[in-house]
Amino acid sequence: MNEVPAVVRMANDIARQFEHLGEEHAAARVAGHVGRFWEMRMKVELRALGLAHDPALDPIAAAAARHLSAGTMDPEAMGTPQPPLPT
Repeated sequence: MNEVPAVVRMANDIARQFEHLGEEHAAARVAGHVGRFWEMRMKVELRALGLAHDPALDPIAAAAARHLSAGTMDPEAMGTPQPPLPT
């Protein structure tokens, strides 16, 4: 049995809270939340799972991971803009 990584479960839970906003806006808000509150190791793991197209990621969470990779997180959700994560 394959266990879903904790960051996937958490990102999917957050994505469900924003799904009423529509996929693109919700993804930006999820990325903003992750960028503001998650530890760097968790952000890096989510970004890597998003780049790997992990099927366990909700589509909104996957789009949020792409925002993290591109450094296009919602400034309103972030408080202040953040630089892109290291590669």
